[in-house]
Amino acid sequence: MPKKIDHDARRKAIAKAAVTVIGVNGIDNTRLIDVAREAKATTGSITHYFEGKDAVMLAALDHVAQKILHLQRGAEGTMSDATDLIELSTLALPLDEDGQRDWRVWLSFFSRAVGDPSLARINNAYYDEFRAGLATAICALQKAGKVLPRVDPIVTADSIITAVDGLGVRAALDPARWPAERQKQQLHAMLSPLLPTH
Repeated sequence: MPKKIDHDARRKAIAKAAVTVIGVNGIDNTRLIDVAREAKATTGSITHYFEGKDAVMLAALDHVAQKILHLQRGAEGTMSDATDLIELSTLALPLDEDGQRDWRVWLSFFSRAVGDPSLARINNAYYDEFRAGLATAICALQKAGKVLPRVDPIVTADSIITAVDGLGVRAALDPARWPAERQKQQLHAMLSPLLPTH
Protein backbone atom coordinates (compact mmCIF):
# COMPACT_ATOMS: atom_id res chain seq x y z
CA MET A 1 0.00 0.00 0.00
CA PRO A 2 1.28 3.51 -0.75
CA LYS A 3 2.32 5.56 2.27
CA LYS A 4 -0.42 7.94 3.44
CA ILE A 5 0.76 11.53 3.69
CA ASP A 6 -0.73 14.07 6.08
CA HIS A 7 -0.62 17.12 3.81
CA ASP A 8 -1.63 19.62 6.52
CA ALA A 9 1.11 18.33 8.80
CA ARG A 10 3.61 18.60 5.94
CA ARG A 11 2.64 22.21 5.24
CA LYS A 12 2.99 23.04 8.94
CA ALA A 13 6.40 21.35 9.09
CA ILE A 14 7.60 23.41 6.13
CA ALA A 15 6.25 26.62 7.69
CA LYS A 16 7.98 25.78 10.97
CA ALA A 17 11.23 25.12 9.13
CA ALA A 18 10.88 28.47 7.38
CA VAL A 19 10.44 30.19 10.76
CA THR A 20 13.69 28.63 11.96
CA VAL A 21 15.61 29.67 8.84
CA ILE A 22 14.18 33.21 8.73
CA GLY A 23 14.91 33.58 12.44
CA VAL A 24 18.59 32.99 11.71
CA ASN A 25 19.06 34.45 8.21
CA GLY A 26 16.28 37.02 7.82
CA ILE A 27 13.84 36.94 4.90
CA ASP A 28 16.14 38.34 2.25
CA ASN A 29 18.84 35.75 2.92
CA THR A 30 16.45 32.81 3.18
CA ARG A 31 16.41 30.46 0.18
CA LEU A 32 14.00 27.63 -0.52
CA ILE A 33 16.90 25.20 -0.41
CA ASP A 34 17.66 26.31 3.18
CA VAL A 35 14.03 25.74 4.16
CA ALA A 36 14.05 22.37 2.41
CA ARG A 37 17.19 21.33 4.28
CA GLU A 38 15.68 22.38 7.63
CA ALA A 39 12.41 20.56 6.81
CA LYS A 40 14.32 17.46 5.64
CA ALA A 41 12.59 17.80 2.28
CA THR A 42 13.39 18.66 -1.32
CA THR A 43 12.70 22.01 -2.94
CA GLY A 44 10.38 20.11 -5.28
CA SER A 45 8.26 18.91 -2.37
CA ILE A 46 8.09 22.46 -1.01
CA THR A 47 6.88 23.85 -4.34
CA HIS A 48 4.31 21.05 -4.38
CA TYR A 49 2.71 22.66 -1.29
CA PHE A 50 3.58 26.33 -1.89
CA GLU A 51 3.72 28.41 -5.07
CA GLY A 52 7.14 29.81 -4.27
CA LYS A 53 9.30 31.58 -1.73
CA ASP A 54 6.76 34.33 -0.97
CA ALA A 55 4.08 31.74 -0.15
CA VAL A 56 6.48 29.91 2.17
CA MET A 57 7.37 33.20 3.87
CA LEU A 58 3.68 33.99 4.42
CA ALA A 59 3.19 30.52 5.88
CA ALA A 60 6.02 31.25 8.31
CA LEU A 61 4.36 34.51 9.36
CA ASP A 62 1.05 32.70 9.81
CA HIS A 63 2.78 30.04 11.94
CA VAL A 64 4.07 32.73 14.31
CA ALA A 65 0.74 34.61 14.43
CA GLN A 66 -1.29 31.45 15.01
CA LYS A 67 0.83 30.57 18.04
CA ILE A 68 -0.23 33.83 19.69
CA LEU A 69 -3.86 33.45 18.62
CA HIS A 70 -3.88 29.87 19.93
CA LEU A 71 -2.72 31.12 23.35
CA GLN A 72 -5.43 33.79 23.29
CA ARG A 73 -8.19 31.37 22.38
CA GLY A 74 -7.01 28.82 24.91
CA ALA A 75 -7.28 31.39 27.68
CA GLU A 76 -10.84 32.47 26.83
CA GLY A 77 -13.09 32.12 29.85
CA THR A 78 -10.23 31.11 32.15
CA MET A 79 -9.03 34.52 33.34
CA SER A 80 -10.12 35.41 36.83
CA ASP A 81 -8.63 38.91 37.04
CA ALA A 82 -6.59 41.56 35.24
CA THR A 83 -3.32 39.94 36.33
CA ASP A 84 -4.24 36.84 34.34
CA LEU A 85 -4.73 39.00 31.24
CA ILE A 86 -1.35 40.65 31.76
CA GLU A 87 0.28 37.24 32.24
CA LEU A 88 -1.31 36.08 28.99
CA SER A 89 0.06 39.16 27.24
CA THR A 90 3.60 38.42 28.46
CA LEU A 91 3.49 35.12 26.54
CA ALA A 92 3.67 37.10 23.29
CA LEU A 93 7.05 38.57 24.32
CA PRO A 94 10.46 37.14 23.31
CA LEU A 95 10.95 35.45 26.69
CA ASP A 96 13.02 32.50 25.46
CA GLU A 97 14.93 31.27 22.41
CA ASP A 98 11.75 30.34 20.52
CA GLY A 99 10.21 33.71 21.33
CA GLN A 100 13.35 35.52 20.16
CA ARG A 101 13.25 33.59 16.89
CA ASP A 102 9.54 34.31 16.36
CA TRP A 103 10.12 38.03 16.95
CA ARG A 104 12.97 38.09 14.44
CA VAL A 105 10.54 36.59 11.91
CA TRP A 106 7.83 39.13 12.80
CA LEU A 107 10.28 42.04 12.55
CA SER A 108 11.44 40.82 9.13
CA PHE A 109 7.84 41.03 7.92
CA PHE A 110 7.33 44.46 9.52
CA SER A 111 10.12 45.88 7.40
CA ARG A 112 8.62 44.40 4.23
CA ALA A 113 5.05 45.44 5.06
CA VAL A 114 6.08 49.11 5.06
CA GLY A 115 6.48 49.03 1.27
CA ASP A 116 4.10 46.19 0.40
CA PRO A 117 0.37 47.02 0.70
CA SER A 118 -0.74 43.39 0.35
CA LEU A 119 1.61 42.28 3.14
CA ALA A 120 0.48 45.25 5.25
CA ARG A 121 -3.15 44.10 4.85
CA ILE A 122 -2.24 40.59 5.98
CA ASN A 123 -0.32 41.98 8.95
CA ASN A 124 -3.23 44.27 9.88
CA ALA A 125 -5.66 41.35 9.73
CA TYR A 126 -3.63 39.51 12.38
CA TYR A 127 -3.68 42.61 14.57
CA ASP A 128 -7.47 42.84 14.16
CA GLU A 129 -7.69 39.29 15.54
CA PHE A 130 -5.32 40.06 18.42
CA ARG A 131 -7.37 43.17 19.28
CA ALA A 132 -10.70 41.34 19.12
CA GLY A 133 -9.47 38.58 21.42
CA LEU A 134 -8.11 41.02 23.99
CA ALA A 135 -11.26 43.17 23.87
CA THR A 136 -13.40 40.09 24.47
CA ALA A 137 -11.28 39.16 27.48
CA ILE A 138 -11.54 42.70 28.89
CA CYS A 139 -15.34 42.66 28.48
CA ALA A 140 -15.51 39.34 30.33
CA LEU A 141 -13.44 40.76 33.20
CA GLN A 142 -15.72 43.81 33.33
CA LYS A 143 -18.82 41.58 33.55
CA ALA A 144 -17.16 39.72 36.41
CA GLY A 145 -16.47 43.01 38.21
CA LYS A 146 -12.69 42.60 37.89
CA VAL A 147 -12.10 45.64 35.64
CA LEU A 148 -13.93 48.95 35.92
CA PRO A 149 -16.77 49.56 33.41
CA ARG A 150 -15.24 52.89 32.31
CA VAL A 151 -12.39 51.06 30.58
CA ASP A 152 -12.86 51.04 26.79
CA PRO A 153 -12.12 47.44 25.70
CA ILE A 154 -11.01 48.32 22.15
CA VAL A 155 -8.80 51.25 23.15
CA THR A 156 -7.28 49.21 25.96
CA ALA A 157 -6.71 46.20 23.69
CA ASP A 158 -4.84 48.47 21.27
CA SER A 159 -2.82 49.88 24.17
CA ILE A 160 -1.86 46.36 25.29
CA ILE A 161 -0.78 45.46 21.75
CA THR A 162 1.25 48.67 21.49
CA ALA A 163 2.99 47.97 24.79
CA VAL A 164 3.78 44.38 23.81
CA ASP A 165 5.06 45.48 20.40
CA GLY A 166 7.31 48.20 21.80
CA LEU A 167 8.73 46.02 24.53
CA GLY A 168 9.05 43.05 22.19
CA VAL A 169 11.10 45.06 19.69
CA ARG A 170 13.48 46.28 22.40
CA ALA A 171 13.88 42.81 23.88
CA ALA A 172 14.34 41.17 20.48
CA LEU A 173 17.06 43.65 19.51
CA ASP A 174 18.80 43.70 22.90
CA PRO A 175 18.12 40.34 24.59
CA ALA A 176 21.08 40.58 26.96
CA ARG A 177 19.61 43.67 28.63
CA TRP A 178 16.03 42.39 28.49
CA PRO A 179 15.89 38.95 30.11
CA ALA A 180 12.49 37.33 30.59
CA GLU A 181 11.99 38.54 34.16
CA ARG A 182 12.70 42.15 33.27
CA GLN A 183 10.29 41.95 30.33
CA LYS A 184 7.54 40.59 32.58
CA GLN A 185 8.10 43.25 35.25
CA GLN A 186 8.10 46.02 32.65
CA LEU A 187 4.91 44.79 30.99
CA HIS A 188 3.12 44.54 34.36
CA ALA A 189 4.17 48.15 35.10
CA MET A 190 2.86 49.31 31.72
CA LEU A 191 -0.43 47.39 31.68
CA SER A 192 -1.61 47.46 35.30
CA PRO A 193 -2.76 51.13 35.13
CA LEU A 194 -4.82 50.29 32.00
CA LEU A 195 -6.91 47.69 33.83
CA PRO A 196 -8.09 49.38 37.07
CA THR A 197 -10.18 47.35 39.48
CA HIS A 198 -11.32 50.25 41.69
